[in-house]
Amino acid sequence: MISSPEADVLPAWRWFFRLAAGLALIAGFLLFPLATETDRFFSWTIGPPITAAFLGAAYWAAFVLLAWSAAQTSWRRAGAAVLPVLTIAALLLVVTLIHLDKFDLDSVFGWFWLVVYLCVTPLLLYLVWLQGRPSTAAGERGVHVVVRAVLSLQGALLLAVGAALLIAPVDASDLWPWTLTPLTARAIGAFLVGFGVAAAYSVRLDDLAALRGCAYSYTVLGALEILAPAIHGGDLTGTAAHCSAYFAFWASVLAVGLYGVVAPDASSNARTADSWSR
Repeated sequence: MISSPEADVLPAWRWFFRLAAGLALIAGFLLFPLATETDRFFSWTIGPPITAAFLGAAYWAAFVLLAWSAAQTSWRRAGAAVLPVLTIAALLLVVTLIHLDKFDLDSVFGWFWLVVYLCVTPLLLYLVWLQGRPSTAAGERGVHVVVRAVLSLQGALLLAVGAALLIAPVDASDLWPWTLTPLTARAIGAFLVGFGVAAAYSVRLDDLAALRGCAYSYTVLGALEILAPAIHGGDLTGTAAHCSAYFAFWASVLAVGLYGVVAPDASSNARTADSWSR
C-alpha cells in the first residue's frame, strides 16, 4: 500500500519519532562527548575513542532527522526517515546478535540496547504496514542534476563500503583510516548502509521540500564525521591517502547537505512571489 503525498502522519508515528529521537540524542551524547568512557557508560566497550565518536555522530545525525520528522504533518515528508531508520535498526539488531558476547549484559546499558533493538525493528514494520509507505512521485522542485549525481555516487560508496564492513569486517577494515574490531566494523557498516539507503531514496524522491530533514541530517553527519577525527587525531592509523579520502568524502557530504538546507523549494518560491506581489 502506498500513501498519497497528502496523507497525514499517524499519531503512532509521531510518538515513535519522538521516542527514537530522544534515544538517538542520548546515544550520541554517550558516544561523542564521552567517547573515552564507553567502558562505564555504554552497552559495550568501544576502542579506540574515535570509533565511539564516529558512531555518536551518526546517532546525532539520526536525531536531527527523527526530530524533524516528528514535527511534520505530511507523510511524504515524515516518511523520508522510515527506510533508512528501519535499515539501520534491522542491521544493528543482526550485528548485536552476532556479537552478543561482546555486550555488557551485566549492566543496564547492555540490556537496554538489546531490548531496544529487539523491539524497534518489528515495531517499525508494523507502523509501516499501518501507514503505508510514502509516495515517491516527483515533487514540485527537484534536486539539481549535479547534486543528484554527487548524491548518487555518495550513496553507492556508502552502500559498497558499508556492505563490505558488514560481510567481511576483518578484511574490509583495511579500507578504514583507523583500527576497527569486527563488532565496530559491522556497527559502522550498518550506519553506512543506512545512510546509503537514505541517499538512494533522496535521489529517487527528488523533492527538496520533502527532503529538507534529510538535508539537515546530512549536514550534521558530514560536519561531525569531520570533527571526530579532528578531536581524536591520535587514533588515526591509516595512510595519508586513506585519511585524505575520508575527509574529502565527508566534506562532500557536508556540501550536499548544505545545498539541501539553503536551496529554495517550491513552497518557499511561492511565498517569495506572493510577498513581492503585495
